[in-house]
Parts: sequence; structure tokens; C-alpha cells
Amino acid sequence: MNRNEVIDLLTAASAYDRRTIGEGDVVAWSEAAHRAGWTFPKALDALHEHYAKTSQWLMPGHITERLRLVSRQPAPVSDVLALDAAPPASAERRAELMAEIRKLADRKSVDGVA
Repeated sequence: MNRNEVIDLLTAASAYDRRTIGEGDVVAWSEAAHRAGWTFPKALDALHEHYAKTSQWLMPGHITERLRLVSRQPAPVSDVLALDAAPPASAERRAELMAEIRKLADRKSVDGVA
């Protein structure tokens, strides 16, 4: 996150808790954001999520914890199922696969009996 994004994040926090923002706050929060690898959209979402669930004074550690929690959440079922779905085979490819299956079946059969 850049300096202006940190200022925007602290400004959003001040709308909830009426904090004052000074240069020291910007420097400290910038350092925390850099060390934890925050992005502005995710940090802002974590801030809003924090204040939606608690009235506790927001600190950088709260943002980092919420971002870690989100990253540990399992993917939505629809996303997981989409990974397992085989791409649709063309009719030509399907015919090729069936021919290979028949060849394998013929090699495994004894006197025409599988």
C-alpha cells in the first residue's frame, strides 16, 4: 500500500472511531501494511468487517488477523467443483478415446470374452 492509501484507510477508521491522524500514525501503519503485505481493497474490507462486528479500537494487527483469516477460508464449493470438471471433449476426441478403450479391452479379452 502506498502512503495515500494508508491515509485513506486511517480516514475510514476515523469515521468509525473518531481517531485523529498524525504523521506518526501514517508512518506506523505504513510499516505494518508493508510488513504484512496488505493491499488497499483487502485492508479496507477488513476494516469495515472489524467495525461491523466489534467496537474495539482498530489496530494494524486486527487488519492483519482478518486478512489471514480470509486467506484460510476454504474456497466456495462452486470454485472447487469447477476445478474438478473435465473440459468437454469434442466428438472427434471422444471417438479417439473410445477406439483406444476398445483396443485395450480387446487385448485383455480371452477368446473374445472379457
